[in-house]
Amino acid sequence: MFVYRNSSTGQVVELPERDVRLDHLDVWLLIAEPAPEDLPEQVIEPAPEPRPERPSENDTKAAWVAYAVARGMAEGDAKSLSKAALVEEFGRDDEEDD
Repeated sequence: MFVYRNSSTGQVVELPERDVRLDHLDVWLLIAEPAPEDLPEQVIEPAPEPRPERPSENDTKAAWVAYAVARGMAEGDAKSLSKAALVEEFGRDDEEDD
């Protein structure tokens, strides 16, 4: 609990979260706050990685292998396919994949 005290009136208020309004008023003082281990753990999810740009059909097989791996194919599987097979599998527009 976050505990605030009004220095003019002596009023004490307990709140489950910090109050931005009280923090900005000179008469309200934060006199107690929970220990860090008592605060809920914040889960920060990483932003999804952007999809790589699809290579052109004239790009090298290595570019297509890298693209296939970025799209989720195992590297060994991608390397074992021909460039034509990679273009066939991953050469469609993204809208067709969904």
